Amino acid sequence: MNALTQPLLFANFKEMAFFFIFFLSLLCSTIFWDYQNFKEIKEENFYRGEFKVLNHYHKYTKHHKKYSVLKLRHKNFTFYTTSWVDLPNLIENKISLIINTEKITFLDFMMGFYTFSFDLNILETKNLRTDLRNYISNLHQQKLVKELFSAIFLAIPPSMEVREKIVFLGIAHLIAISGFHLGLLSFILFLILKIPYQFFQNRFFPYRNKKVDLTTIILLLLFCYLIFTNSPPSLIRAFIMMIFLFYLHLRNYKILLFSTLFVIILLIISIFPKLFFSVAFWFSIAGIFYIYLFLHHFKHLNKILIFILIHFWVYLLMIPLTHIIFIDFTFYQLFSPIISMLFIPFYPIEILLHITPFANILDPFIEKLFNISPIVYQLQTSYEFATLYIMVSLLSIKFKQSLYLLALILTLFFFYGDVTIDTIKQLISD
Repeated sequence: MNALTQPLLFANFKEMAFFFIFFLSLLCSTIFWDYQNFKEIKEENFYRGEFKVLNHYHKYTKHHKKYSVLKLRHKNFTFYTTSWVDLPNLIENKISLIINTEKITFLDFMMGFYTFSFDLNILETKNLRTDLRNYISNLHQQKLVKELFSAIFLAIPPSMEVREKIVFLGIAHLIAISGFHLGLLSFILFLILKIPYQFFQNRFFPYRNKKVDLTTIILLLLFCYLIFTNSPPSLIRAFIMMIFLFYLHLRNYKILLFSTLFVIILLIISIFPKLFFSVAFWFSIAGIFYIYLFLHHFKHLNKILIFILIHFWVYLLMIPLTHIIFIDFTFYQLFSPIISMLFIPFYPIEILLHITPFANILDPFIEKLFNISPIVYQLQTSYEFATLYIMVSLLSIKFKQSLYLLALILTLFFFYGDVTIDTIKQLISD
């Protein structure tokens, strides 16, 4: 069956209606399950439990008094709390404490919430992640470098200092583990497993499909990695998308369709409705959307040219959306696409180096990068502009001419900051 005869995801309206009924039922089931978990913590005004520390950082009051901010995860929910006790770094540790649930609503429960807590006790925690974090730390001297590799290998949140550095350099998408990393890991695993698989295939099961078997094994290994890294939203999106696209590929369905992306979004939200409120999840979806948009209009280009242009395309088109939340901008961020391309060989090289005594060989270059002190500008996107920008982006699916308008809006955003419809009309009329 060739590409011209590939079936669409939905052959008719009946199949489409069945799909929506199925996912609506799935969504209702998962929300009902979440509501039962919510009722459990609301039985009393206070709830005692054991929680895993996902993140831990310090802040100061206006009177310079230090306190801890803790991001904690229970098996059913995630929330923030604070402590005025002088605590050691608790990331990856388990703690027990009592939280106040009196004013928590079901919407708070789904979105994540802040609540008052007390009676905090640190529980002894030893697991593979903490052992690996200590192993990585011992391989490096500089604190920033230690945190960098703990983040890109283990998804352990870096400190505020490191986060500011990576935002200033425009490489936050490289530090937060996402589909980009899963793609690289898949390629590495394929290279590692290919030769031993061929050895056994030639002798015992020559009738098997090598690509299908290796992809299945790789997906199982990536699932273990997903659990191991505490399931970041962007990683959940990427993993489910890989499974779904693999299924479509086996069935010879068309993959490069926006309807496919829409179905994946519905599938993920139906299984994990809390992700609807995750900014990281929607940024991840936006990045995939702009990759689809590029390939939708420019897939006829040379593959090498596609590889280069798509990095610049996604970075530039994501800027107005990321600046809804993150308002700091530096001119060093414009080198982000180049750094992203360099990260492709850098990532597997560092994985290899970290199983040898030479893990710190590239540290001087990383330290120089972190020692850059750029001039920081404030660039923020209003909700009005974001709405306009998203509408034009969606129109660009159907009308290629809308890409010119998208480019114009993006250019005006760089030169004038936030842009309204009236601003665009005025500039065009002038």
